[in-house]
Amino acid sequence: MDLLDFRIKPLDDYLSNSIKQEMRRRAEKRAYTDGQAVHHRGDDGARLSIVAQGAVRFGRFQHDGSFKLLSMLGPGAHFGDVALERQAFTQNVYAVGPTEIHAIDALNLQALLRDLPELAVALWRCNTARLNAVLELYDDARTLSVTARLAKVIYIHTGRGELPDGIACLQRELAELIGVSKVAVGNAMRELERAGLVQSGYRKVTVPNKAKLKAWLRTSGAA
Repeated sequence: MDLLDFRIKPLDDYLSNSIKQEMRRRAEKRAYTDGQAVHHRGDDGARLSIVAQGAVRFGRFQHDGSFKLLSMLGPGAHFGDVALERQAFTQNVYAVGPTEIHAIDALNLQALLRDLPELAVALWRCNTARLNAVLELYDDARTLSVTARLAKVIYIHTGRGELPDGIACLQRELAELIGVSKVAVGNAMRELERAGLVQSGYRKVTVPNKAKLKAWLRTSGAA
């Protein structure tokens, strides 16, 4: 599926080249194959990780054994700073395609933050943007219909991945993302199709007119 980053700039975008080079110098390089676990929820060995190549998917296993996708992160994005505070990882993380991770353990990270204040500022700015996105998702879940939430997700990701006029995804992934059943997403998708806002296909959703979708979102209170 196209990256579920909700237009949040990765940590790399906040850093100068000299800071990035120093972080790479102190990091441990780890390579993963497609689908390989980077870590499991509850594992110790907490560390700050940065996606150098490829992507990672985050989620939790439900009581019925199904995997609930929460997000995906691509090159330049970071994760693991919450685990450093809790001393254990809070999510299951898997590689998407061949992936390289640069891992910085707690002691090296403390030294970097002490020596490079710019890194601390960058982490603060990036995490603030993430918090704002999470709060917006929470507010959407409380105030918007499933159809409006689905339309908003499609609008945000259209043109940001491999498809210039849509997103590459499965309906199951969209259902996992907004926290509803696949049946509910299917019903909402049909409603959007009847309105001429989207067209669903095999592993993809296309948007014939993104401006029209944005106008619909405004009238629905989602934009």
